[in-house]
Amino acid sequence: MALTTIECKGIVKGKVTGEILFSRKPLSFIGGVDPETGIIQDPLSDQCGQSMADKILVFPFGKGSSGAGLVLLELARVGKAPKALVNLRTNTVLLTGPLVMREFYKKEMPVVCVDEAGMESLSEVNEATVDSTAGAITFTA
Repeated sequence: MALTTIECKGIVKGKVTGEILFSRKPLSFIGGVDPETGIIQDPLSDQCGQSMADKILVFPFGKGSSGAGLVLLELARVGKAPKALVNLRTNTVLLTGPLVMREFYKKEMPVVCVDEAGMESLSEVNEATVDSTAGAITFTA
């Protein structure tokens, strides 16, 4: 097994290692995620019923309401937030959660963006390290 590194663009700084929860579908945090448990409830999600708690959440982008950041903030408050977010593209609405989380709860949630090849390479990975400062995601393949 070889150590593989893919480049990413760091949006919110931090470094974490953890299990990956990979989705090919956009995710709505309002109504699509239980803010008390971190379980994905959206019946259209390919990860419906799965918990994002303490996982590196890989999904293309957020969809829906302007409250996504608040759901992430609540997940952090109750200890059910993902460790990191990896997207093809992200938006300021989603970023409010990790940014405010750092100030309110002194917790880091790195947010990075990857290209489509990088996203695809993560589809079969169980565990990785996301280092937004270095602009790298590493895993054993």
